[in-house]
Amino acid sequence: MTKKLVLSIFIIVLFLFSGTGHAFVPDAPHLLYLVINKIKQPVGIEASQTRKLLNYQDPGQAYFEFEEKLIYSYPNQLRSQIISESMASFSVESDFEFIKVTEGIITSHDKSMLDLYSDILLYRDHETLLNQLSLSGIDTTKVSFQRYNDTICYVIGTFPVQTREKNIEFPGLWIEKNTFLPLRYLVEKNGKKVEFFYKNWQKASKTFYPMQVHIFLDNRLVTMIDVKNFDLRSGFLPVLFDIDNIVSIYPEGNHVDGKEMENKSIMETDSTPAPAKQQIHE
Repeated sequence: MTKKLVLSIFIIVLFLFSGTGHAFVPDAPHLLYLVINKIKQPVGIEASQTRKLLNYQDPGQAYFEFEEKLIYSYPNQLRSQIISESMASFSVESDFEFIKVTEGIITSHDKSMLDLYSDILLYRDHETLLNQLSLSGIDTTKVSFQRYNDTICYVIGTFPVQTREKNIEFPGLWIEKNTFLPLRYLVEKNGKKVEFFYKNWQKASKTFYPMQVHIFLDNRLVTMIDVKNFDLRSGFLPVLFDIDNIVSIYPEGNHVDGKEMENKSIMETDSTPAPAKQQIHE
């Protein structure tokens, strides 16, 4: 009897721990479900933040700074407005459409790469976020278990098929294993690579929101966002997110991809060395 008991236990243990020997890695839909279940989707959020755009060309002015107010009306509506005496600008994202108005002129119907950081904050339904990651060029069929700096993460995404080099970075979403909080979001478009690092997630009621976001363009730090405060709110006027109404009010201008502010931080010809990312988001 004792031998049979020991043999049974051995078989059970062998069954449980046989195979690859790696930790269990959920698929992307399940993983994003766990993420959304952690950060939650409230009725709405109002956030005040400071956005610093680093200026590598002019040593006399290290950065441009703007105050911003963000209004999230869930699901899938976001209004961002610059609060500045020198610039009047706002943008609206509503049900996967986008518009930007600068100085009373419609300047873009496309979301700029540097503003894609809000994907993780706006799309708080796991199926919608999964689709958004796919649209951003991330292979959502692949999930791995990796260490990023000193943090163990689940990673949605994989290396390009055409390369096997382990030092090649790839579009993906890095999620901290123990907390299920997004850590890093990398997107590649039109030959450019933009990375978003989410830091200092804070909780209001049951909802989480990052108090800092650092944005790198082609390995160069270009934007730092510091959230001063965020509150859970509701009852926002629908007109704030009515893109058709905005189109009827404001005239169309010359569309330069809506990147007036972005161009101040994308200094492609500047030779100033980029700060080390390791020092920024450790």
